[in-house]
Amino acid sequence: MEIQIKIAMVDINVIMNNHDLSEREMKIIEVLFLNLAAQVNAQITKDGMAFNPLDKNGKDDIFHFQFAWQSSLSPDKYEEIKAGINRRFTNTIKMCNLPEINITFKENAYLTR
Repeated sequence: MEIQIKIAMVDINVIMNNHDLSEREMKIIEVLFLNLAAQVNAQITKDGMAFNPLDKNGKDDIFHFQFAWQSSLSPDKYEEIKAGINRRFTNTIKMCNLPEINITFKENAYLTR
């Protein structure tokens, strides 16, 4: 019997070290990132995804959300989403001439048989 890993939720944290962004600018980036993530999700899963805000851990955190799917994702689909989000967030920050970001993904997964 084969054991499979399914991804149900992921916590995404984006850190920009030593930024001087105002609260308003950080909110604009947050909304932009949510829209970019929704586009990636729609393109890959063609299904809905929920966004839940999480507490920011420090001054350098500019985005901290939990994304959840009603139907769990296979590792392959999740890796596509992860790569798409990483690429779009990073390119957006570069196009805005802002300092580099560090994106971390913390998966909440479970095993099925």
